[in-house]
Amino acid sequence: MARNALARSLALSLSLTACVGTRDAVCDEPDRSCDLPPSGAGSLTVRSLRARNPRLAEGAGVNLRAVRVTAIDAYDETQSGRVGTLWAQEFSPPGDVTDRFAPCPLLPDASGRMCAISMFSPSFSPTGYRPAVGDLVDVTGGAYNEFTCATCGSPFAEGNFLPQVATAVLVRAGVAPPVEPIAVTLDEILAHHRELMGILVTVENVTATSDPDARFGEMIIAGPARTGLSLAPQLTPSPGARAGTRWDRITGVVTYFYNPKLLPRSPGDLLGQR
Repeated sequence: MARNALARSLALSLSLTACVGTRDAVCDEPDRSCDLPPSGAGSLTVRSLRARNPRLAEGAGVNLRAVRVTAIDAYDETQSGRVGTLWAQEFSPPGDVTDRFAPCPLLPDASGRMCAISMFSPSFSPTGYRPAVGDLVDVTGGAYNEFTCATCGSPFAEGNFLPQVATAVLVRAGVAPPVEPIAVTLDEILAHHRELMGILVTVENVTATSDPDARFGEMIIAGPARTGLSLAPQLTPSPGARAGTRWDRITGVVTYFYNPKLLPRSPGDLLGQR
């Protein structure tokens, strides 16, 4: 028994080394071990941050291992220099599968959950490194923050907040295949935006019910039943879109700023516009 356990431990160690060694490494482990942070003193998981049990104190330093970059804000939609936020996801075991969304959404095959976190104003190591979608990064230092917009004049309603890591160092740890978006409905985003915060999702058969607003270019989008979700051009423009525009499918990151929002990352995330 001890010999078998040692062999399994060695195999896992070797697979993690292959995943997070150099930038040219590819995460192709069938057990998704590249997505599982190694245990160690001071290490956290994105799931532990999102589960809030126990709740990490705001301002506490963060140590996340081999999280996968899913979106990068390089589009200055307001011409104010507000760019640079990154989003990353991490695979974890499914745990109790009776709740599809909490603490993070369950994958369609129930093999695990994806948990996400945003990183505000990060720095990079080595200095010249800039992550790309699909990169694996270690996130060290900085400070865990639950942004409520209390300094905006009016905090978010109903206790809503943006979970984020501010001013952390992102260390290059390897590359992996891009994350597949999780299929949801607009109704599910509205009902479960807290659990879906930062997750890459895809929705189908979407219609804009408003023109882009003058300040941010956001539009209200609707599915068959409900409205209230904003399509926000925070990461990419939505050329030609207006009230009545339809899309076969939209992929984007779920976020929140006074109401739930969906952020497509590129024109390729807006399919079948008409």
